[in-house]
Amino acid sequence: SSEPKSQGPFMSAESIKPTEIKRLKSPNNSGQGLQITWSDGRQSTLSNEQLRRNCPCATCQERRGVLNHEKPLSQPKMRLQVLTATLDEETNLLEIWPIGNYALGIRWGDRHDTGIYSFDILRELAKF
Repeated sequence: SSEPKSQGPFMSAESIKPTEIKRLKSPNNSGQGLQITWSDGRQSTLSNEQLRRNCPCATCQERRGVLNHEKPLSQPKMRLQVLTATLDEETNLLEIWPIGNYALGIRWGDRHDTGIYSFDILRELAKF
């Protein structure tokens, strides 16, 4: 038969998706993180700091020393690091939005919004 077989009580990692994502807010209304309910019934809470430290965009990966992608042609880096945002701005979660049926976009207080947080990345950060 062409019908998919039931997996019973077990679900493959690929089939586990969020069923609800809530943006958690502090008393001063700034974002504090995300609470995610998964299709396997588990729930996880990811802090703003945890999400921002693991931003999957190429720029943030390079800053963390992840060099598993081709480097673009660019000017030599300046040795002087110019800080353009405070830690509070960098970790203030302003907005979230869905990207297709596979990821989440996040806009931070410093206006950084290029990281695409796939559901697989969010699940890995939850460390079940």
